[in-house]
Amino acid sequence: MSKRLSRSESQARTRARLIESATELYLREGFAATSNDQVAETAGYSRGAVYSNFASKEELALAVLDQHMARQFEAVEHALDHGTVADRFANFQQWLDQTLGEQQWALLKAELALAARRSPALLEQLAARDDQARATVTVLIERVMSDTGLTLPIDPPTLARLILALGRGIALEGVTEPHPSGAWLTEFLRTTLQPVTLMLTDPEAP
Repeated sequence: MSKRLSRSESQARTRARLIESATELYLREGFAATSNDQVAETAGYSRGAVYSNFASKEELALAVLDQHMARQFEAVEHALDHGTVADRFANFQQWLDQTLGEQQWALLKAELALAARRSPALLEQLAARDDQARATVTVLIERVMSDTGLTLPIDPPTLARLILALGRGIALEGVTEPHPSGAWLTEFLRTTLQPVTLMLTDPEAP
């Protein structure tokens, strides 16, 4: 006989299912085209479940973004925390190759940014998350510099901002292509990171 969930456990499960449902619909149909009713129906709940867990559609979308960001940073932190210097950069390159071209996420973020033009509260929330993302990436960069002794010609906060902006731009680059290919991105990363990897693994190399 299964254990009966407490009220808080049941609410947490409902909230998780709603976020999962919203993620699926937002990425497939778009934020503007998806209603809270659709989110609730896909999750297997009545419309009241959404409004009892989220104050607004925007708050639900922010929860979707928060979950995605947490998973992304967990993945890149894992990539940079294990193995030799060469292993770390190889793992980081693989992570970049997999994530920088995420067009659906870039489109969702662009939609929310457009919606924020009419909502100062949403704009403030998105700006706070951008600041958090830059701070997290900055810490990761500083950790790699400390572990490897690498000195960069650009300060970590600026590099973090550049990486995140580059990611958004790359993701949007292929939106209008009928059959987008990430081959050019793989080549770019290989060419860009190769000198850094060589410098770290063989300091005497020219």
